[in-house]
Amino acid sequence: MTTISVRNLSQAENLQRGYVNLIGSTGIHYDNLALYIPNYGWVPCSKKLQKNFSAAPKDLTLVVSDKEDKYIPVTSSVWVTRSLA
Repeated sequence: MTTISVRNLSQAENLQRGYVNLIGSTGIHYDNLALYIPNYGWVPCSKKLQKNFSAAPKDLTLVVSDKEDKYIPVTSSVWVTRSLA
């Protein structure tokens, strides 16, 4: 897993809020809150971010699954979440 601070991305101000349609492991489709991240497109928000929402780049971290990770989410290999700090 690779983490990237959104504030370090170029053009990462004024992030757009929207929704993406995700497909779970059982085939169920559901809408999930998302942010448009430059160079990544629409990225689903984690449950942690949805509960304490912010679109400010200083508050956000991208979590990107790597091929060698033991667990890779079925729905998306890239998520945006709240930064730890």
